[in-house]
Amino acid sequence: MNSIFKTCIAASLLALAAVAGTASAQLPPNTVVEGSIETQTDAVIFPSGLDGRVTVRNCVGCLHSTLQLDANTVCILAGQRVALRDLAAYASRTSGKPLTVTYRLRDLVVSRISVLGK
Repeated sequence: MNSIFKTCIAASLLALAAVAGTASAQLPPNTVVEGSIETQTDAVIFPSGLDGRVTVRNCVGCLHSTLQLDANTVCILAGQRVALRDLAAYASRTSGKPLTVTYRLRDLVVSRISVLGK
C-alpha cells in the first residue's frame, strides 16, 4: 500500500511538472522597454526645466549619456516626488549620493530620476 501511494504521488508530481513546463513554454518573449544609468549626484548636469536634457558626465560604456526630459519625467528624492529644480539643487550641494536615471529605450526620454536618500 505504501509503495502504491508513493507511486501515485510521484506520478502526480511528474504530471504537474509537465503541465508547468508547457505553460511556461507558451509565454511571450521578454521585451526590455527601459534602460538606466546608475551614477552619483555630482556626475549629473541638470537642465533648468523638464523640456531640457540631462547629461551624465564620465559615463564610460554608456550608449547615451545625454537624454531628453519631458513633462512626464518624475523626480524622486528619498522616496518622495519633488520638482526637478529641488532635485537639481540637492544634487548640486550633495556629492556622492547614488542617483539613477531611467529612460525609455524607444525614444530615449527620461521617465524617472531618483536619488535614494538625503
